[in-house]
Amino acid sequence: MKKVSLSPKISTFPMPTAVISVGTGEEANLITLAYVGKVCADPPIVVVSIRPPRHSYQLIENHSEFVINYPTIDQLKETDYCGTRSGRNVNKWKELNLTREEASVVKVPMIKEFPWNMECTVINRIELGTHVCYFGKVVATHSDPKYIKTDSLDPEKFHFPAYIAGNYLEIKSGILEKHGFSIE
Repeated sequence: MKKVSLSPKISTFPMPTAVISVGTGEEANLITLAYVGKVCADPPIVVVSIRPPRHSYQLIENHSEFVINYPTIDQLKETDYCGTRSGRNVNKWKELNLTREEASVVKVPMIKEFPWNMECTVINRIELGTHVCYFGKVVATHSDPKYIKTDSLDPEKFHFPAYIAGNYLEIKSGILEKHGFSIE
């Protein structure tokens, strides 16, 4: 098979679509990011990347905490809205009628209406080109009970968006195989 060369900037894999809460009190803001990922299991560490010109950049710099809020497909409009307006100009919580829910460990609020939330404290930051990467230790994770099966997330019930090449896509539920199936 002959392959075509592409720009190294093109992502070849879908990324999660998440709305990140930063800041506290009335200054708390929401920013949609696709540059979000788990980088370590023990301790649980995730990374989010934000451009310094963004309003949320200064808030994460000031507080060294953030919450990753994962939406369902039904919350895609709210998700897109948070990524296309600046918190300097609009109160996204108010405009979208979203509720600031008190987190259990960090001071940054969670989005009550979104079913999955991960509270994080910044343990490291690295400047890389256009973005600053914030490595956050996950200090608490929350889920709507309807997405839980035997003390873990139930992948059969997931209905959440991902992001690739400027487009949102649907990750449909359904397990292909369980990890380790090739050993059998």
